[in-house]
Amino acid sequence: MRVDLSDLVGKRGKIKKMIEAKQVEVAAKVTLDAHRNIVMASPVDSGAFRAAWEVETPKKPYENGTVTNATEYAIPLAHGHSPQAPAGWIENACTAAVKGG
Repeated sequence: MRVDLSDLVGKRGKIKKMIEAKQVEVAAKVTLDAHRNIVMASPVDSGAFRAAWEVETPKKPYENGTVTNATEYAIPLAHGHSPQAPAGWIENACTAAVKGG
């Protein structure tokens, strides 16, 4: 059996662009899923912390998305200083997003 790959080699640039577009699409979905999971897992007192989450999805291949919260108590809450959200809750939300949930 012989397989002719000459056509595939000629389409290398197009294939690369398709792969890069899919990578951006998947990274954006994971970032948005992580954002959703983090928002839903956020401890709530007044609701300000939960409402302050911001998300930025990647625009280019191999770029990371970001989920941020600029409230002054974000870091203590992220480290488990609330009985509503024990230490590791952000990591758990991100892990679930990566696993497809």
